[in-house]
Amino acid sequence: MKKTFFLLALAIAVMTMVTSCNPNLTGVAANYAPLNNYYVDNNYNSGTHKLVINNRQDFERVFGTAAVMGRNGQPTGVDFNRQFVVAVILPETDYQTQIQTVMLNRVGNRLYYSYMVDRGHRTSYRVRPFTAVVVDRNEPNSVIFQQVTAADLEKAGIRYNGNISGNVTPGGTSSGGLRPRR
Repeated sequence: MKKTFFLLALAIAVMTMVTSCNPNLTGVAANYAPLNNYYVDNNYNSGTHKLVINNRQDFERVFGTAAVMGRNGQPTGVDFNRQFVVAVILPETDYQTQIQTVMLNRVGNRLYYSYMVDRGHRTSYRVRPFTAVVVDRNEPNSVIFQQVTAADLEKAGIRYNGNISGNVTPGGTSSGGLRPRR
């Protein structure tokens, strides 16, 4: 009897762990825009960080501006009265690393920020990879961060061709490399 109860409890625990690892790629697409032309400040804490930034003071502790010449060279403006920032920052590395926003979707009173990490070849320099988006304040600021893989996207019916650029809506379309499966 005790052995049966133990095995049943173990099976339930394993099932819970397996199902909780599946990312939530459902819900309604939230309004956001990419944060462009910034860098992670050298004085900001090392390590991995998943942040929801609600004010300018905290934002400026993390990011510095990196304006460039040409069209769209100015840093993205953030009005913290109407917007907040969601960011993923990885540790410094000498590998070519890109973090790509897959989607930001709303389920109830939570946002699910899905992103992919693509690690390339070794380089002769070190970088601090990050991605960040500017979100409308009318969206919830309770954010669940979830790193996804191409296999996770396929399971959700979203095609991935190795290139992500733009919003992806679950079951919808994107302006980039993700497409719903037909």
